[in-house]
Amino acid sequence: MRMRLQKRRARSSAWPSVLYGLGRVLQVSGLVVTLVAATAFFGTASTIAMLRMMLAGVLLFIPGWWLVRRAAQS
Repeated sequence: MRMRLQKRRARSSAWPSVLYGLGRVLQVSGLVVTLVAATAFFGTASTIAMLRMMLAGVLLFIPGWWLVRRAAQS
């Protein structure tokens, strides 16, 4: 009888924290790749290589941003 009167505690999942952490790692990785691309190719004639490396950084950053935003909402 007492069991029915007590409210059941909702178990919190660890997934939002894991997704948040993964998102932050992706964001920082993307920023580091972009920074390295900007500094490594500064003043060189290989503009296409720099843009490709910066695109790789952006492609790492955007899913991380999305994961952090989604984890913060839940």
